[in-house]
Amino acid sequence: MWPANRLTERLNLKWPIVQAPMGTMTTPALAAAVSNAGGLGGLGMWGLSAEDAGRRIAGFRQLSGGGLNVNFPIWPEPVTTQDAVAAMQRHLQPHYDAKNLGRVPAPQGVASDVSDEHLAMLLEKKPEVVSFHFGLPRTEVVRAVKDAGIFIQSSATTAAEARRLEAEGVDAVIAQGTEAGGHRATFTDVAMSMQAGLFALLPQIVDAVSVPVIAAGGVSDGRTAAAAFMLGASAVQMGTAFLMCEEANVQPAHREALAQANESCTVVTDVISGRPARYIRNKLVDDLLSSGLKPLPIPKQLSLTRPLGASGDREMTALFAGQSAGMVRHRTAADLVEALAQDALQRLRSFN
Repeated sequence: MWPANRLTERLNLKWPIVQAPMGTMTTPALAAAVSNAGGLGGLGMWGLSAEDAGRRIAGFRQLSGGGLNVNFPIWPEPVTTQDAVAAMQRHLQPHYDAKNLGRVPAPQGVASDVSDEHLAMLLEKKPEVVSFHFGLPRTEVVRAVKDAGIFIQSSATTAAEARRLEAEGVDAVIAQGTEAGGHRATFTDVAMSMQAGLFALLPQIVDAVSVPVIAAGGVSDGRTAAAAFMLGASAVQMGTAFLMCEEANVQPAHREALAQANESCTVVTDVISGRPARYIRNKLVDDLLSSGLKPLPIPKQLSLTRPLGASGDREMTALFAGQSAGMVRHRTAADLVEALAQDALQRLRSFN
């Protein structure tokens, strides 16, 4: 029972609380605060060179002696046509004009994988955990990371995906319910309408695999963490709750939107990044949805929409958030970990 289990023992955690490694919104300070409080801090490595990724890990090590999870997304070469690019540029140009951003640029982005340089960095820095989104990298990368004694985890949105991840060598599966903010982790093209919420998905994945399962999606306080644990989770992963922490790299417009969020303000769509993700709905989302245009593949679509958020206008910003956003509060990461841990512990004890 909470908090000790084979996952916490393997990763030397006081609390089975995992901070989602949310790309550039995570910082070494945030990850270190979580790990120092007894959880598992995480850093996103999205779009970073091996050198810059190594610097992020070094920044964490200066602040914490605890465990660290580093995360890499996996996606194929983003293939586009000139007609599709031109149509999206024409549609976004009025928004660029309104923000005095000049001409909409040519879309940028390549395939995302763990390069030989990134692998060499991982084997040198040896973070305690390496996680992946949208499936796993090449078999030789997985094997090399495991041979180095590094724990591997990846996200699944179905029991079938979880079984596949286990067969390919992961040490833990993250069960991502539809409530979760950010990008949907599916790597088998399962339609969003067929994906399950966490409390339907979690016990099915627990039954489907023998490795520990981490619950993600809608976990925001001790009540939801305790419920996930009773359904078989070995840990909970939280993302949106940590976005409101002081240490997170979140724009003021994004923080403002989170502070005003409610249970029905988010939507899952691919129009912002080119891959389905959950956001707080705003004018940019509505405008792209109503355009009827098919977004460019990730990350090219994101390279065109991201500059609009630099203006500080919440209506033009990608406001990643889960369905429990209305429950999050501004606090330090250490306070969040401790409050959730103690609340979950008390609630679970009441059932003994």
